[in-house]
Amino acid sequence: MADSRRSSMIRRRWHDLKLRICRYVFYFLWVVNFIFTIADTYVYYQRLKEHIGCWMCLFKTYMIIAMFLSILMVPLLIVALPLVVSELSSGLRIYVTILFLATWLQMMLTILLAQEYHAITDVLRLWMNDKSLEFFEFHSKCCGVVGPGDYVLLEKMIPLSCYKDRSGSPEDLYKAGCSTRSLKPPIVPIIQVISVLIQYALVLVLVVYLVILIRSEIRRRTLWSVRTTEVYGDESDVSAD
Repeated sequence: MADSRRSSMIRRRWHDLKLRICRYVFYFLWVVNFIFTIADTYVYYQRLKEHIGCWMCLFKTYMIIAMFLSILMVPLLIVALPLVVSELSSGLRIYVTILFLATWLQMMLTILLAQEYHAITDVLRLWMNDKSLEFFEFHSKCCGVVGPGDYVLLEKMIPLSCYKDRSGSPEDLYKAGCSTRSLKPPIVPIIQVISVLIQYALVLVLVVYLVILIRSEIRRRTLWSVRTTEVYGDESDVSAD
């Protein structure tokens, strides 16, 4: 009897130690992830400011979704703290699923925004809706849809955005059309990639923490049922005698 109690105490201490280690690892990853989430939001905001002049551009729409998701990650991360501290296994199951889906979506957006973006769809949409192509003409050094002749055919003035440094000089006129251009990300999204990897590590730690927590709860229930059976079994034996 004493040996079984001693072994159960050792197992309980070992499980408590594993839970404590998981919590410390979680706290570390949580702090790092929180910092990178704020950095993600700032980077998306800066890139969105550069594309804000592009009317109904898909690239800008993707950027807005990515920034909105980064902002939502802040309260989502904060919710994890009371769940871990309180050891709420039922709440953690739901939370881990939501965090995994959010991380997967953020990874997809990171991959999408890191790709070269062909401007033809947005350029045609702007031109058909009689909107200015200044954004693409200025950033991609182009003019019109297929060339400066588009403005000439419609008897429109060629805008200064079609000229190098807006000089208006014929030798500085861009000859290529904006439909042939593509937008490339200015830098490799290293911050976003690291942030996604850290979030996946956070999900993994939470899964391990949840498994240990569920096993410890099952073991406690089993020990409680065994002790209850022993107590009531002894009483029934005495009454039978």
